[in-house]
Amino acid sequence: MFKNGLKMVLAAALVSQMVTANAEGLHEGDVNPWKVGTEIYLNATVFEADFGDFAGGPFRTSNPGFDVDTAQGPFGFGNVLRYEALGALQFWNGSIWSNALPGNETLSIVDALDETTVFSATGVSNPIGVIDAIGPNGGLHSHLQFSLRNAANQLGGTLGAYWISFQLFETAADSLEPLTQASAPISIFFNRGMDHEDFDLAIDNAVSAVPLPSSIWMFGSAVIGMVSLVKRRSRLTA
Repeated sequence: MFKNGLKMVLAAALVSQMVTANAEGLHEGDVNPWKVGTEIYLNATVFEADFGDFAGGPFRTSNPGFDVDTAQGPFGFGNVLRYEALGALQFWNGSIWSNALPGNETLSIVDALDETTVFSATGVSNPIGVIDAIGPNGGLHSHLQFSLRNAANQLGGTLGAYWISFQLFETAADSLEPLTQASAPISIFFNRGMDHEDFDLAIDNAVSAVPLPSSIWMFGSAVIGMVSLVKRRSRLTA
């Protein structure tokens, strides 16, 4: 996935971030990482997204975004924040989560360089992607494109909930060598046409089945942020 011209490709992002400098503050529902030393911390590890949101339509969304919390710890100017996809695509069948996908669906992420990561029932292809370049204030605010596709690789998919996981790490612009430890795994749950109560039940079952690593308890009050569920409700109002 690595490209030698990464610095040039991300130059525009660096310039734009010099202007914005996180002026609008953190966006609710986004992944908010920050860095202390070589450790990446997160506002939460569980996020909700909706394939039925107004902007993306029934099978695409650009939420959640990624918005660095520079007040708690900036990243390195000119470096790159990347993700590494983990595991496989999971589907909620109404009773359990599993990688048994009714329509052989896949879930894709298009990164900042237009490279595509694909989650399937058997694993992940092209697992490392670029979120964005770090601006002069040590931050970034970026939204990638998530999409659900059927067996014919067309936009589409069975009604239900879908679950993917990945972790974040920082590198220099011209390298894949990590400058930080990987973050805790991040889970995103995507709602494909379910009512909110059933979708919440699916998430509750997933969260209750994944124990919190004992090392996280070292961070005291940060635990609340680490395990909080960030919900994004997209509704049309009259």
